[in-house]
Amino acid sequence: MIQRLQAQLLILFTAFVLLVIVSVGVTYWGVQTQQRDALLVNLAGRQRMLAQQMTRLALQSQKGDESAADALQESRLTFQQTLSALRNGGSAPYLTEDAIALPVTRDPQTLAALDGEEAAWNRYRAALDALAPPTEAGAASLQTTLEAQTSDLVKNADLVVRRYEAVSAAKLNRLRIVQVTFLACALALLATGAWITRRSLLRPLQSLGFAAKRLGENDLDTPVRVEGPVEMRALSQAFDEMRSRLRAARQELVRWNVTLEQRVARRTRELETLNEVSREISSRLNIQQVLDSVTEKARALLGGEVASLCLVDSNRHWLKLQAVSGPQSAVVGETVPANEEFANAVLTGEYAMLCGADRCRGGCHMLTEEYRVSHLAAPLRIGDRVIGALCVGSPSQDHFAAESADMLTKLANVAAIALENARLFAQAERVATLEERRRIAAEMHDGLAQTLSYLGMMTDQVVNFLEDGQKRGALEKLEQARQAIRHATGDVRQAIDQLMDESPLRRGLAEQVRSLVLDFGKRHDLAVEWENLTDGEIPCSRQTLEQILHITREALKNAVSHAEAGRVSVQMGQDDNRCFVAVEDDGKGFDISRPEPQGHFGLQIMRARAEHIGGRVEIRSAPGRGTRVRLAWPLEAQHNEPSPRTIVR
Repeated sequence: MIQRLQAQLLILFTAFVLLVIVSVGVTYWGVQTQQRDALLVNLAGRQRMLAQQMTRLALQSQKGDESAADALQESRLTFQQTLSALRNGGSAPYLTEDAIALPVTRDPQTLAALDGEEAAWNRYRAALDALAPPTEAGAASLQTTLEAQTSDLVKNADLVVRRYEAVSAAKLNRLRIVQVTFLACALALLATGAWITRRSLLRPLQSLGFAAKRLGENDLDTPVRVEGPVEMRALSQAFDEMRSRLRAARQELVRWNVTLEQRVARRTRELETLNEVSREISSRLNIQQVLDSVTEKARALLGGEVASLCLVDSNRHWLKLQAVSGPQSAVVGETVPANEEFANAVLTGEYAMLCGADRCRGGCHMLTEEYRVSHLAAPLRIGDRVIGALCVGSPSQDHFAAESADMLTKLANVAAIALENARLFAQAERVATLEERRRIAAEMHDGLAQTLSYLGMMTDQVVNFLEDGQKRGALEKLEQARQAIRHATGDVRQAIDQLMDESPLRRGLAEQVRSLVLDFGKRHDLAVEWENLTDGEIPCSRQTLEQILHITREALKNAVSHAEAGRVSVQMGQDDNRCFVAVEDDGKGFDISRPEPQGHFGLQIMRARAEHIGGRVEIRSAPGRGTRVRLAWPLEAQHNEPSPRTIVR
């Protein structure tokens, strides 16, 4: 019955699908036909407009309008080409630059209408040709003749349009009849399918539904009996067998419930132990300590005799032994090829493998045969990346169960994360050390290197003064050199204090930048203008403050030592969520597109300092036009302490 019902429904469905496909095809053909007919009607209607347009242009050309004569010639050509394409098929101009291909007209009445339009066109064209010589004599008579021919041509064009519309309407009526026929057939097919489904399927299924409801109400003792076709009776028998199995399963669950508490308690203890092991492993940051702890905990947690952990090398060619817990004699060799059959199976797997000496392709060959009698192997996986494998072995037959494999999988995942954390911590330490080296290098460049360069220049000037016998000048330069040494000593002590001191800042950013600007102007006998454009104190951390002061000091030193500026101005302000310090001088400037000279790293260090605080240094300069250095960095927090705008010279 079911097979017969399937065959009947398949036939009905196939017929319905074919009917829909044919209906869609006919509809698509009808739409395409209507679009083509609409285009023909449009072109035929355009002939009427062209006739009226040619008459107007002809009259304008009679008055000496040369542009009208050119337009008239183009309209005549368009009319002639369109008429020829409508009647004989071919290409017809459409829109501005496009041309469309038209089919040959085969309708006798439409051909007759086109013949009439062509005859009217010949008469109209003759009238147009008669207007060609622009003479005054007979102009009114020729104009009257042209208008009469225009009216005749328009009537024939309208007749052609009506014929095309009639042909299109007839096609549309035929399409409607076909669609109605398709709809009637579809409804008949649906009604037939509904009758077959109700007679052969729905009524028997209703009886099965009542039986299923009894099963849902936990009535597993009442047999399931459904009268109907052979297949439905077979389905009823299958329901009854399911009822019997459910009753047996319920009895089995009752038996399992007796030991469930014991199994839950044991599983809880295992999970608690795994949680403790995970916390202990994750708390370590030294990679070797993590490796040793993982192997030791894996062996103790799973009750194995030996545990080993291997990591994949950077080229992913080898598995290298990193840690062992248990007898050293249980492990042979220190490397295994990553493409070896068992190793590849572990590394490409998702879960731990439960193996023996005669299973898993011989097992892990890094363990001796004694400890391969029963062992587990799990991949150390971080997302889609595998970094190694963890193995636990025992000389006892069937020592590990399926639950042990699940436990090792969880432990391997925790171990992989712990190893990755330890690796990232070591990497972070290296990065921090490198960053500190770069910062100290920048400090030396901004402080000691500049001071030593300045002292060297002072020493050369002292030697020159002594050679010229100018002792007073030499003493003045020596005094300046002594002040520079005192200031450098203060900078070194301040740098040491900054390295050792993590206390909060005692002065704000604006006050410290102002102090730096005024002190620099006094030391170099330079007119430095300071302008604070902020309405409140700009908040910043100690690290940000240090970088801002260093960049500002470097820009001021460049203005003196390289730009040879006579005037320098410093501005500090705030623009939305960004703050800025701008140093501008009237010095000789430079070409910013050229690289820094060999041995000069000032601009490079300034940009590196700015990136360290999330900021950016912009430099605008040109030879002979001064230099402007602008540091901008993001605002860190919002404070409302008032600070008056000041201008200090």
